[in-house]
Amino acid sequence: MNPTVNVDVARPVEPHEVGNALEWEPRVGKASWWQTRQSRESLVERLLGLFTDPGAGLTRDKTRRRGLGKLLNWLEGQPGETWQDRWMASGADDAGFEWTDLPLQGRGTPKSHWRDELSTGLVLLVAGQAIRPSYPWLLRQRVTVLLTESRAASDPDAFQRLEQLAQHATATARSDALNKLTWIVIRKGGLVSDITVGDCIELTTALEEHHFRGSAGRPLFYALLKETGVLPSSAPLRLRALRIEGRRSVEQIVDGYGIECRAVRDLLVEYLTERAPELDHVSLRSIARKLCRLFWRDLEIHHPGIDSLRLAPEVAQAWKERLASPFVTLRATRCGRG
Repeated sequence: MNPTVNVDVARPVEPHEVGNALEWEPRVGKASWWQTRQSRESLVERLLGLFTDPGAGLTRDKTRRRGLGKLLNWLEGQPGETWQDRWMASGADDAGFEWTDLPLQGRGTPKSHWRDELSTGLVLLVAGQAIRPSYPWLLRQRVTVLLTESRAASDPDAFQRLEQLAQHATATARSDALNKLTWIVIRKGGLVSDITVGDCIELTTALEEHHFRGSAGRPLFYALLKETGVLPSSAPLRLRALRIEGRRSVEQIVDGYGIECRAVRDLLVEYLTERAPELDHVSLRSIARKLCRLFWRDLEIHHPGIDSLRLAPEVAQAWKERLASPFVTLRATRCGRG
């Protein structure tokens, strides 16, 4: 008998769960990682090794090779140092479902199979973690193979365990949960075991903002993470507990980081208030997190009493070195609220 995952959302929310909501922030996306820095030769060798199957027939393998080659030819013509840089510079991420129009520009009337080949090549790049599209782009796609290949390449054992654990749920709920977890792994990288409470909140917000409100309200994916111990014991039992307070004001967002210097706190509030009208809430909180937690709060923690943005050269250099450390996010998470 499969264990039962409790996904009841009717339980009253405990006050301490709401009070701790500011502690849960999504992982900061990396600007660069080893897969996206690979040379074309190394990348092609790795991806074809991962995704070509001699038993699947030569036709599919040829399609994947052609699609990957055409897509890389186009991306190499875009500015940037990494495949992710080139993907973002190309405009394809903003184009969403119509992204294939960009590499086909100037080719006259494209043959019907060209779009399929490009899409096949992109599946390899995304599932192979060479690029990490944004949530808006991911949520516009209807390519099921993108999700199945990503699960198989990124963390197959974990996804199989979660699927077995969710056998009690309906097929729709089970598919919805696995898709959400796959989107997070695609966007953030790493394994299922690396997913954080903040990542779950960030995805749910993205789903709501892109009109996936029905899916956003399904909590099974969070319950699976909680049940299997991926999320810490201190995480609320219900994702709803972290979302009932709604969108906070700029002042509330900034004050959540426990900034001690009032002058800098007021300056950050003023700046973010000015930027707010042009940003969605996820982007606003992302900028606030970088400025408040990873920049100023980090300085306050390491240089108690600091009260000026005019940083001494040694202070600025020390901050840059901490920011480059793979442990900076962990330190900031533990110390971000003072």
